[in-house]
Amino acid sequence: MTSKVERGITLLKMKVNFILNSVALSLALASTALATPRTLPFSYPYETLSKGELEVEAYTDVNPLRVPADPADSSAGKLWSPEYRLQTEFEYGLSDRVELGFYQVFEAAPQPGGENTLLFDGLKWRVRTRIAEAGQLPVDIGLYLELETMFDELSVEGKVNLQRRFGRLRLLSNLWAEEVWERPLDSKAHGRGTAFVINPTLGASFEVTPTFHPGLEYWARGQLAASGETEQDRENSRVHHFLGPTSHLNFGRLWWTAGLYFNLNSMNRPQVGDAYGPVWFRSVLGLEL
Repeated sequence: MTSKVERGITLLKMKVNFILNSVALSLALASTALATPRTLPFSYPYETLSKGELEVEAYTDVNPLRVPADPADSSAGKLWSPEYRLQTEFEYGLSDRVELGFYQVFEAAPQPGGENTLLFDGLKWRVRTRIAEAGQLPVDIGLYLELETMFDELSVEGKVNLQRRFGRLRLLSNLWAEEVWERPLDSKAHGRGTAFVINPTLGASFEVTPTFHPGLEYWARGQLAASGETEQDRENSRVHHFLGPTSHLNFGRLWWTAGLYFNLNSMNRPQVGDAYGPVWFRSVLGLEL
């Protein structure tokens, strides 16, 4: 009888140890399969993919705007109609410090009557690297260079990505600017051919649990010297500022980050032709392949 009990206890211990080891192994695999999750939707982190790793990210930007309810009848009023920008990015770790990226970009511009038209907008090509190892410098530094070959413009974009960790708190900032060349036909139509655009970001995320990271992020976009033929064109080109809460959910190989940002320039209803609505929503879904 005693031997049966002892064998039963031994078997139970083996099962418990097996379960604990399996959980530990699963957590270890998950921790090594974090890829490069974006805890903030607009701010790139310092980390890069390891050599040979491949990740795909799906971006969705939503910008609610106003359009005429009836293009043939100005008395019909206006409608809310969101502008959508969809991007699919493929990232590949060329080495442990150098990461390549390739984007396909689609845009759905709102049309009078509340409809929209989804169009292929172009391609982006970029390389990202990091300096030193995490924690070796007072601030972790990464560098980013991108070429955009879009439907109506070409641009070169550069970023200095800064990051600092304080325990579970992560601070991030991207010093981000780009030079834009509009295509010749667009240049003649709008009276300008080039533009220098800034797009800085600053934010923080906090690790409540390994899965849940809430945060707060600021970003801006526009020209320091506004340009355009009309006052609305000049207003659209000016620097617009956004601030809002963010959320990051990390499941290891799969992660999701989203943010809702409020337009600090104006929370009023936009007019027809305005480039920015009162809020901006961005979602980024990432998967390590």
